[in-house]
Amino acid sequence: MAHGREKHSSPAARVQAPRTGFAVLTHRGAAGTITVMLGDTLDSGLQLVGGWLDSGRILAQRLRAQVVDPLVRLVGWPLTPSPTPPAAEHAPAPPQSRVEEAKYYLAPTHEAPARYADRESGELPRAYGRDRITLLPRDPWWLFAYWEITPATRVNALRALGAEAEGAREILRVYDVTFITFTGDNAWQSFDVELPPGADRWYLNVGRPAASFCVEIGLATPRARFLPLARSPIATTPRATPSADTTVRWVDLAAGTPEVSRTWDAAGLPRLESERATEIADDRPRSSDVHAPPPGR
Repeated sequence: MAHGREKHSSPAARVQAPRTGFAVLTHRGAAGTITVMLGDTLDSGLQLVGGWLDSGRILAQRLRAQVVDPLVRLVGWPLTPSPTPPAAEHAPAPPQSRVEEAKYYLAPTHEAPARYADRESGELPRAYGRDRITLLPRDPWWLFAYWEITPATRVNALRALGAEAEGAREILRVYDVTFITFTGDNAWQSFDVELPPGADRWYLNVGRPAASFCVEIGLATPRARFLPLARSPIATTPRATPSADTTVRWVDLAAGTPEVSRTWDAAGLPRLESERATEIADDRPRSSDVHAPPPGR
């Protein structure tokens, strides 16, 4: 009887018990549900991996635009545009991609300049390739000169001297041009300073405060011929003592009032009665009193 009931039972409801002790469902509906679940899980995993890859691509593009491209421009290498699929250039990003992109948002991207202004070490060049000499006052008795003469100018000067170039030496010729318009041969006096080979700067002891000087660098031959190569602007040494001019200009701010000039008699400036009363009250010295010379001077 047991064999009869087992023989006529439905196969769909049959449960086989394997040796492991766990029941295995062999119903067709259950098998279909498992397939759908596996498909959904695989689809969700692929979407998650795709979102990660898309976020990584966006992050790589931002890092290249903000870090790699400026370094490449700084070095001077040509930039290679990143490949972009034609169909994806103007395609809007899906919402999930925008959410993932927001996680790695760094800062607003700015266009890097086309070129950098300076890619050198920061050291000043030793020469600029043009002939010039500059004269600066150091104090009332000394001047400082620095210059640059190109090799081409020196070669042309030696050719111009011809046979006299033999034994020519480089010198500085200092001119005293105080209160005159210098034309090259009307200085009050002048003196020469012989230079060592390779010199490009020199201190000059002129020994005259409040005087104007001009200097030329050139070649001097044994026959006393001088061929100038460059001339400096005029430099004036400062005074060594306070000015002896004590003239004061009194200017009335009223329109049409002429200026009045007279010698200062060491007297203070005229003050209003209110200012005089304030000074007596606080008993403080004024600047005109502090700097005024003694009456007997």
